[in-house]
Amino acid sequence: MNGWGRLAAAAWLALIALQVAWHALLPPPHGAGNVYLATVATVPLLLPAPGVLRGSLRSMTWAGYLAMLYFVIGVTEAWANPPQRIPALVQVLLVAVFVGNVLVFSRRDRQN
Repeated sequence: MNGWGRLAAAAWLALIALQVAWHALLPPPHGAGNVYLATVATVPLLLPAPGVLRGSLRSMTWAGYLAMLYFVIGVTEAWANPPQRIPALVQVLLVAVFVGNVLVFSRRDRQN
């Protein structure tokens, strides 16, 4: 896996960690403080995680589709819920970093 794939995997792991921190560990108003919500937000991200960490282009592609849901949620929370704006924008940034790196990774992989 090249540097772009490693950066994508790091962004994916950071997105998983953010879900746990934001939904389970941060108290209101900056988070939910809810373990169940953290579980619901984290489990879908764990499904493609092994493939993302291996650098599988197929897994990264499917993870990119899944990440778009988290992008939409982050934009919506940032817009509608001012106390949770910072973690929501961090989520948007992590998704953008992940998807951008997957795009570069896939193009580099196709050229080799």
